[in-house]
Amino acid sequence: MPDHTILPAAVAAAAAGIPTADFVSIALVDDVGPWTVAVAHPLARRLDGLQYMLSEGPIFDALSADEPVTCTDLDASAVWPEFAPRAVLNGVHAIMSVRLPTERGDGVLNVYCSRPGEFGAGTRSAAIAVAAELAVTLGSARRIANLTTALQSRDLIGQAKGIAMERYKISSDAAFALLSRISQERNVKLRDLAAEITTTGLIERPG
Repeated sequence: MPDHTILPAAVAAAAAGIPTADFVSIALVDDVGPWTVAVAHPLARRLDGLQYMLSEGPIFDALSADEPVTCTDLDASAVWPEFAPRAVLNGVHAIMSVRLPTERGDGVLNVYCSRPGEFGAGTRSAAIAVAAELAVTLGSARRIANLTTALQSRDLIGQAKGIAMERYKISSDAAFALLSRISQERNVKLRDLAAEITTTGLIERPG
């Protein structure tokens, strides 16, 4: 999960760097489905959410497109028959979604505009450039998030080891071996087991 302390500033800069952009969002897609990780305006989150609910819209098209997916007049669009009229009702008349070239190709930059016909060549070029910069930011955010998770896991496992050492009067290595055995027998991740032990203080020693 990306670091949410980095992305708000990045998406605000994206909105400022794209001509005619009124609302901007960053959407990611994982095993669960699409979700919005940062917005420059609450309306962008609402428009993203409409696409997720309907399973229709430029976010889904952009994921498999090499070029930005653009509609300069949603009022007259027949491409997204469910999404387009709802977007117009929310005051959005033009939209552009650009795939973020992340490692897994699962990111989309969404640009919303309250006026039709506003997305010219300058907006398109700026959106592509901003998307490339955001891809780098997302990579950094993911690395920070992975490091944070790793440190949290290490801390939890250390606490659980301490509980096992105190409970059974065993060494650090023996405590880790005990936790590993319980983890394997219960078919749960060591981190999840450690979180359970530090929360409840209970350790069910294997038979």
